[in-house]
Amino acid sequence: MNDVIRVVVVEDQWMIRDGLAALADIADHIEVVGAGKDGFEAIELAAEHEPNVMLMDIKMPNLDGLEATRRIARTHPAINVLVLTTFVERDLITEALAAGASGYLTKDIAAEDLADAITAAAKGIVQLTPAVAARITAGHSSSGDSSSGLEPGLRKAIDALTPRERDVLRLLATGASNPEIGRELHLSTGTVKNHVSAILRQLGISDRTRAAVIATKYGDG
Repeated sequence: MNDVIRVVVVEDQWMIRDGLAALADIADHIEVVGAGKDGFEAIELAAEHEPNVMLMDIKMPNLDGLEATRRIARTHPAINVLVLTTFVERDLITEALAAGASGYLTKDIAAEDLADAITAAAKGIVQLTPAVAARITAGHSSSGDSSSGLEPGLRKAIDALTPRERDVLRLLATGASNPEIGRELHLSTGTVKNHVSAILRQLGISDRTRAAVIATKYGDG
């Protein structure tokens, strides 16, 4: 990506906020344009700066990060919100993605990995740190039929996916990019792109984030 990625950091603890801003600003193509301490400030900063990516804490006073994410996703759909938190609870992960977050990261992420996550999120690629992906997988493996609450129409659409498309959908839920999916499944990037397009078309959705939400919340069958 040649253009500079504009980032806003939202965190209620000033030391962490300043630290995240410094970490996010380590790459030449990333510029931190604002910082806030609660969900209300996040909404104001979204309107003021229209950043490409927002780093959003969950537990904040006045208005939490989940509700702020929900409102920003509704009013500024072009902004990619990356949740950045210490909490790795499956319900929170699911709720964040359902609220419109483009990823869920833990605060122990390395500086270079954070820069990579911001870059990927700006491209619309869902980002999950390994601990988060593992938590989701563990939740599915212990929950029996994780798709029992799926809407009938969407359940039918998922059932109609081919086994290979289900493999791709599973990897989408981990935040994997098309090249990463290709390496995992021994497919060309072009073939993966075609599978992703087919999945979105079959599920009646328009972006990878929504596909990841579906896979995360209900499993891939």
